[in-house]
Amino acid sequence: MCVFNLSSQEASNHTEQKTLQLIDSANAATDEGDYKKSKNLLSLAKASIDSSSSTGLLYKYYVTLGSLSFSTHQIEEAQNAYLKAIEMARKNKDTSGLVTAYSGKANTLLINNKFKKALVYQQEALDLLKSEKSKVYYGLLSNMSIAFKQAQDFDNSLDALLEVRDYFIKQDDKKSIAIVENNLGELYRENFQDYETALEHYHRAIKLNKAINDDRQLAQNYHNMSLTFNNLKQQDSAYFYIQKALEIKTESGDVGGLASSYYALGSIELENSEFDKAITSFQRSVEISEEYKITPGLYHSNMGIADAYLAKGNKAEALNYYKKVEEVSKLVDSYEMKAGIAKNLLEFYKTEQDYENAFLYSEKLQEIQDSISSIKSNDRLDELRVQYESSLAETENQVLKERERAQKQKIDMQNVFLIVSGIALVGFAILIIVLYRSNKLKKTAYKEVHSKTKELEKQYAVVKQREHELNRSLALKDKIFSVLGHDLRTPLANVSNLIDSMSQIELNPEEMEFLLKHLKGETTASLKTLENILQWARLQMNENSTKIEQLDEDGIIIEIITNLESHTEAKNIEVKYLNTSTSLLKADENQFRSIANNLIANAIKFSPIDGKIEINFKENDDYFIFTVSDQGEGIKPSIIENLETQDELLSTYGTEGEKGTGIGLRIVKDFINLHEGKLEFSKNEPQGTIVTVSFPKVQKTASVSKRD
Repeated sequence: MCVFNLSSQEASNHTEQKTLQLIDSANAATDEGDYKKSKNLLSLAKASIDSSSSTGLLYKYYVTLGSLSFSTHQIEEAQNAYLKAIEMARKNKDTSGLVTAYSGKANTLLINNKFKKALVYQQEALDLLKSEKSKVYYGLLSNMSIAFKQAQDFDNSLDALLEVRDYFIKQDDKKSIAIVENNLGELYRENFQDYETALEHYHRAIKLNKAINDDRQLAQNYHNMSLTFNNLKQQDSAYFYIQKALEIKTESGDVGGLASSYYALGSIELENSEFDKAITSFQRSVEISEEYKITPGLYHSNMGIADAYLAKGNKAEALNYYKKVEEVSKLVDSYEMKAGIAKNLLEFYKTEQDYENAFLYSEKLQEIQDSISSIKSNDRLDELRVQYESSLAETENQVLKERERAQKQKIDMQNVFLIVSGIALVGFAILIIVLYRSNKLKKTAYKEVHSKTKELEKQYAVVKQREHELNRSLALKDKIFSVLGHDLRTPLANVSNLIDSMSQIELNPEEMEFLLKHLKGETTASLKTLENILQWARLQMNENSTKIEQLDEDGIIIEIITNLESHTEAKNIEVKYLNTSTSLLKADENQFRSIANNLIANAIKFSPIDGKIEINFKENDDYFIFTVSDQGEGIKPSIIENLETQDELLSTYGTEGEKGTGIGLRIVKDFINLHEGKLEFSKNEPQGTIVTVSFPKVQKTASVSKRD
């Protein structure tokens, strides 16, 4: 009998292969709707994973876990799994895996109505695939249509779906065409309320799914058909199609999917005043949701039972189920669900004239709505954070291009100078020859010499003027690159130090939040400084690309104030902002953002500790008027004079020694001139400066955007 001993490396490879097989089987079970089997297989796979496992194996585990969690509506767990999958794909430099993980993360955000953040992840995934528009690319574009739909951008959602459908028609991919047709039906039913067109798309999807024997998608088509007929008040057809959906899901073993169809059946029965039947259908949905831990199903189905009891007049049972819904809402990361049950309980207690409880739920509802507003603000910061890496890379490329352009201009100007100087020397040589040969014609020659001398003086003046312009241009370029080297080095070094600190020591949540806030402030300030310098540099080289469009000035100004919070908090400055304008500002977005950012940053820079800054936006018949006032020492007359003469870039220190580039007000002045506007400075009593910017409502020189 022979015994074979495996080396440690061979044993490790053998274990990894078995783990991969478990993960693949779990993935297949998820696709088949057998979530219990998938969960058991993933548990076995997790037990085999240790510190020696490859990043490829870890990626497959996390992306499969994300898919299972998403299918069973464990959204928070799915989000964490996809984030881990993104990390593993980056380490493994796996573009295809990164696309899948980005897409999965976006889908979890869509479930939580964080559609703007989802669009960011989807766009990142599309950018990785834009060089080759494959099936995966169009699958992602189809998912983006859902995010557009949730963002109320129905036209873009429709355009995306039609583009995707055209691609899959060319590929003769019936399965994908059927999915797109179903999604088109949903768009027309839910958002356009065009039920006849919706039915046409569902019929096409049904025909395709029958041809390829895809029962799961066919059942969903029947489900959606039922809801559409219910919208049309054709209850017989609504009952018929929901029953077909239930039959197919039962036969195919899609037990999890039965929960939504029983809920739909209960909703139809409730609308037709069949309260007892509705309660039975909702209860069946609850049972399935409990068995498969589908928390949203528990929420909606218990809400349906409560509504049915309330419609029957059984208020005690209705309240009992509303309370169950409230308990379920505590288990989900959805403020919309929490707000929904709070509204229902508020109305219930108001109807019962129980004003004490009504007041209690009124306060709860207000707290939830405040939380939703706060989350939306934080989502914007998250979007910016996701976009930061790609934006920074793009900006670095722009710096290199500007450097190459400046060097080329310097060489060109030197060549011009040499050519002109050569022409002058040739002119002098010709003059000497003429004098020598024209000695006998002295008077005539003298006149000719005088004439030539005048002409050469003019040429010399031209040469000197060009030399002066060249020196001024070179000085400007040197100043720009000096500012880039000096003013970006320190904040970027601070960013590097913060990252090193965060990676080398363990931080509690409060410390992490503090460091992230400062990291965000440093990176935002660096990026804004670099963008300002590049925009102004292009302006100096006559590369004006002003694009007038309607702007949400509120959103821009509030975003700037938020980004500068670390600076205002450091000096304990109170910032007040008031907008009384009823019209949308018409201006170039990048240039207005730069103007507002520079003026507000300057106000913070020159404000004393415990100072106050007032920001106002208003309008009159001819202008939009934007003012920023501070309580500093007041702007020096030399600064204002220099803005008009444009002699040089003057830099001054802030009240706490803050170093400036000297370029901020020059950028403001030049961009306002492009808008044919006005920049005015006045004294703020008893101390400080008021800066007023006036944008004309009618601008003749700038091009108008299509959005206008």
